[in-house]
Formats: sequence, C-alpha cells, structure tokens
Amino acid sequence: MLEKRMVSARLRVLSLLSLSLLLPFSLVCGLAQAEDLIVRLGFSSPLSGPQAPAGKDSLNGVQMAIERLNQQGIKVDGKVLRFELLIKDDKANPQTGAIVAKELVDAGVKAVLGPFNSGVALATSKIYNDAGVVSLTVASNPKVTQPALNHVFRIAASDSDMGSKMALYAARTLKLKVVAIVDDGSAYAQGLIEEFQKTARQNGIQIAHKAVISDKATDFGGVLNNIRAARVDAIFFGGYVPQASAMLKQMQQLGMPTLFLGGDALCSSVMLVQAGASVGDRTYCVQGGVWLTRVSDGAVFASAYQTKYGSMPDVYAPTFYDGVMLLAQAMKSSNSIDTRSFLPVLTRLRYKGITANYEFDARHDMKESTVTILRFQDGKLTPLSSF
Repeated sequence: MLEKRMVSARLRVLSLLSLSLLLPFSLVCGLAQAEDLIVRLGFSSPLSGPQAPAGKDSLNGVQMAIERLNQQGIKVDGKVLRFELLIKDDKANPQTGAIVAKELVDAGVKAVLGPFNSGVALATSKIYNDAGVVSLTVASNPKVTQPALNHVFRIAASDSDMGSKMALYAARTLKLKVVAIVDDGSAYAQGLIEEFQKTARQNGIQIAHKAVISDKATDFGGVLNNIRAARVDAIFFGGYVPQASAMLKQMQQLGMPTLFLGGDALCSSVMLVQAGASVGDRTYCVQGGVWLTRVSDGAVFASAYQTKYGSMPDVYAPTFYDGVMLLAQAMKSSNSIDTRSFLPVLTRLRYKGITANYEFDARHDMKESTVTILRFQDGKLTPLSSF
C-alpha cells in the first residue's frame, strides 16, 4: 500500500511539471526535480495596452518552445535541462522596460526573449549587456544592435531590410511616384521611415508631404486633408496597429482611395479586427522572413499553434519560438548553461528555424534577411513577394 501511495505521489508531481508553463516563476522552481538543471529565461513585451495582442502572440511562441524542450529532456553536462520562464509586461514603454530589465537581471535569468518594441530595446540593451544577460529581440531599429553590445541579438529583419525593400516594391511593382509619410514619433517609426525614404528617393519616388503625430492620437482629419491636397499615390505609415486602423477608418469616411503602406507592426490579424472593412484591399505591409504558410515547417507550427490557442499565429510567434530553440541549441553545443560558454557558440551558430535561417554578423544582425511583402485582401493577409 505504501509503495502504491509513493507511485501515486510521483505521478502527481509529474503532472504538475507538465503544467509548469502556466504557473508563476516562483512556484515552478519548487516543482523541478533535483537532478534537473534549471535554466531561467525572461520574457519582455507589451502584455497590456493597445499592443497587447502582439505581445501575447510572441509569448505564446516562447511558451510553445519551452513546453517542447521540457518534453524532449535535452541534456547538458549529463543533466536534463528544465526551462522556466519569468514573464514581464513592459507595456511598450521604455521606462517600464528598464524597470522590467533590472527585475529580470536580479532574478538571475540566463537570457531574455524580447523586447518587442524598438524604444524599449534601446532603453534596455545596455542593461542586459552589462549584466551578461543575452537579449534576443525583434526590435527593428538599426541602433538596437551594436558591436559593443555583444549580448544583444536581433532575430528578425531590421528596418534597413524592411524599410528599403518596401520602398523597392513600391517603386518597381506598385509604380508609385508620389508618397506621403506619417510618423508616430516612436523609435520604431524613426528607423523604418529613414530607410524607406532613402531607398524611395533613390528609386524615383517623391516624398511630397510628411506629418508627425502622437502615438496616442485618434483624430487624423487635419493630417489626412493635407495629404489629400498633396495628391499622393500612397501613404507610408511608421507606427502601430491602433493608429493605423483609426487612420484607415477616417480615410474611408473621407473617401480617400489612397494606398496605405506600413512595416511589420501592421502585418497582423489585429488590423482586420480593429480596422474592419476600412482595411480594404489597398493596405500593404512588410514582414521579416518567409511567410509562415509558404514553408512546410511553418504549416506544422501554425497547426500546432491553432490547436493549442484556438487561433492562427500572428506576426512574431514563430520568431520567438525560434529564439528559444536557438538558445537551447547553443547551450547543448557548448555543453553549458553558463553564458560565458554558450554566448560564443550562439554568436557563430547556424540554425534553420521555422521561417528563417539564423546566422549572425558582427553586429549580431541576421546575415540572411529575407522579407515578405503582404497585402490585406478578402479579409486576410496575402503574401505577394519574398526577396
């Protein structure tokens, strides 16, 4: 009888371990088996406010990867790795992000998945770097990665790729001649717009009007009337979904058929929810990597994601999933969870992910930066070209 009770208790502990991703970090620590080697990871993205859908999608990707790794039971130094996650809401705010970064450092995480936003990444990169904590970010502003910040890696395309290639597509495929730019004032918009403008002008596109708005603005009547007077072929918007969707609604009310172009922040199903019918078929965006449904591994990931969360993955779930797998591979290859050991391996690692091949240059940007141009059409995002 005693033996049966011991077996039953053992099964209960295993059951609790399988639910560890759903528990607070402090509780999970107490559930790990003594022989496991605990790897503490952090996550920083917006989980509240207007950008929460993007942050939660990214978090889902991280949690799927951790769940898979914990099921695989990979070994380092003869011990099974057990990954645990400390989740932080940085609210897409640089000041909050800095507080979050210090909390994650103090908690002893080996690496952080995030931040999501360029402004937050610019405010936290040095904090993570100085503490010897690896940061795997999708923030696209080119200034996020620097040779001096050797613990910071960008695991998505930068604005140098997305802004310039959207401009090439606008000039060569859409045959645009005159464009207006709307800038929400964020660090994300700054990098994206700089690259778009430079390549657009080099390819014969005239920037006829430029407006700077607040990233909390809701009324764009004056801006749109000025743009209409400039007789442009398209608007290039540097910013996020909340303002983009509001602008599209007001464009529809004003009867403006102007094309609407933006960066990866707009390549989201949330646009369809928030903009509704006003998104029409005139809205284009650019995203790093090959579109998920165009690669076999992507289709498998999308199916697993939908089964787990009840919806299709959005912009960066597969990228953050790959980020966790990158870390695990670096630790396995170096046979260590010590950052000083796995960091050099991560720096030179070649890894085939879901939608991209990961290999880093001297700045820790990706060497291969394919982007995909997409269009909102018939109530869904349709990939048009990857290059």
